[in-house]
Amino acid sequence: MLPVALPKQVLRKTCVSSIILRGLNNPRGIKVKPDGRLLLVEAGTGYINEAEQAFSGRLLQFRCDATGVYGQMEVVAAGFRSMNMQARMCRDEIFGLADVAYGGGRWLLSQTDYVSGSRIMDLSALPPQTLFHSRGNLNSLCYHPKRQSWLTVKPDTNQAIEFVASKPEALVGVLPDLTGGQHAVPVTVILDQSWPQSNGSQPVLISLFSGELQGDADKLGIHFEKGVSKVVRLDLDTGEVSPVIEGLTLATGMAFTDQGQLLVLELCEDFLQPMPVAEVPQIPWHGGFKRYSGRLLCFDLARQTVHSLAEHLDTPSNLCVVGNSVFISEGMGLPGRPIANASGETVALEGYVRKLILPENP
Repeated sequence: MLPVALPKQVLRKTCVSSIILRGLNNPRGIKVKPDGRLLLVEAGTGYINEAEQAFSGRLLQFRCDATGVYGQMEVVAAGFRSMNMQARMCRDEIFGLADVAYGGGRWLLSQTDYVSGSRIMDLSALPPQTLFHSRGNLNSLCYHPKRQSWLTVKPDTNQAIEFVASKPEALVGVLPDLTGGQHAVPVTVILDQSWPQSNGSQPVLISLFSGELQGDADKLGIHFEKGVSKVVRLDLDTGEVSPVIEGLTLATGMAFTDQGQLLVLELCEDFLQPMPVAEVPQIPWHGGFKRYSGRLLCFDLARQTVHSLAEHLDTPSNLCVVGNSVFISEGMGLPGRPIANASGETVALEGYVRKLILPENP
């Protein structure tokens, strides 16, 4: 199957959109349980020079009432390290808790921690119990039913990793550098529901964010190239990597709809105003990624068509699909600092969750 090339002009389909949760601290992984409760990962505040915020990462749960409003927040687990990457990356990025996922009869939680070591935790008991330790940046979680294993990706080493109970982590894929020499930077891994069933293992799809180009010092933090991000397919039996979608800009979250379309988030459309190494700007400042320029794309891989379902999203990172509803985590960075919204107004940065209703024929 030939890869889908993203055209310069993408047709728009209108979706009903609303913000259902506000005031969050770097929301990431998001899932809806069968009983309707919404699980949400917060990476934390990442505040500079505030020691009490060093462990502000949380896993939250929200109940949906009869009117469809999510409230009654419950803190399922808290006290996880929140890591501010401003000094290292010159961008407004916060690392910590990354994803939550269900498979094999249990819920797992992933965490990036460069100090104490990254880990994947079992939520069967609280506080969560560590199942797997790993070095580097652990991101998205995906359960593979046939292999009875958990898959994740490491953006800092460009690897796909598999975990099986009582065994050390196994390398199942290496994501090669992109055409311009940038590192692949894998972000999300999901089962490839578009692939016909066969005797082999069901492959996975992986979004490649794309790494920063090495350029002049004054461009540190924003020296990215547009349109080189990809979605690729990884054959877990052979390690072969093949392109599925090309021409994206900073691809992040992915999910399939019930009708088989692939939804893909783009973090932003441009790169502006790197963060200073040791201070937080007190004026509206993009912080590396152009605020409110992300979008949600819908791909029909068989027909090789694409539509835009939502635009002007603020650094969207994760999403999940439940029926005709799509839940999106947005608002990455230091909570409270001034940024410009899609209308150019100065607002305080906050994390939030958006809910979209898919059109009947997405």
